[in-house]
Amino acid sequence: MIEKDPILALEKLLTGVQSYSIETLLQELKTLMESLPDLDHLVSNQESKEKLISLFHALNQHQGLLPSDVKEYVEKVQNFFNDNTINHATYQEVLKKHNQLLDSKTDLMNKLLSAQSTQTHVDNETSTANAQIHKICLQIDEHRTKLAELENQRNDLISVVKQCDDQMKKLKAECSKWAQQSIELLSALASSEVNAKEIECARNLAKEGFANLKSLFPTF
Repeated sequence: MIEKDPILALEKLLTGVQSYSIETLLQELKTLMESLPDLDHLVSNQESKEKLISLFHALNQHQGLLPSDVKEYVEKVQNFFNDNTINHATYQEVLKKHNQLLDSKTDLMNKLLSAQSTQTHVDNETSTANAQIHKICLQIDEHRTKLAELENQRNDLISVVKQCDDQMKKLKAECSKWAQQSIELLSALASSEVNAKEIECARNLAKEGFANLKSLFPTF
């Protein structure tokens, strides 16, 4: 069968690929868009993206044959797809960073809670040891015969107090560092939350735009 269009016939001969009619391509584009549940599926589903890009490529090859309103609509859909593919990647990056900051905040809060628990434990040990030291000092005065034994006990408890003091100093230093990290983290988190809200707002507007595009598909 001889092709009516010699250029199309030559294209088929050279490429070995059967060209779709413009009407078929437009019908496939309409069917694809109507089958997409939402904008997220369009920009995140690789199979849908590849199919849409393939249709754009085929339509662009025959754009000279497209009616002006259809050509304008196809360009609008293609620009919308390109813009929101970029926005989707940006949103994913912002969301990932935001979640990382939330995880860091949780980890730091757990460390601070652990530090508070340790501080309480150290305070109790220090208080208990000091009370025992005082009691032993009184016993030394009353029981001279037990002086050597009691002095040994006192020295041991003094060592416990010293160890507690050392732990307390170390803990206070760590708490100061974590407090500074908390300030920096809260500042970063506040900024991230603003960015996340802005991106979410942009995504909602894009979803509305996508729904409008689907409803405005021209008659062909």
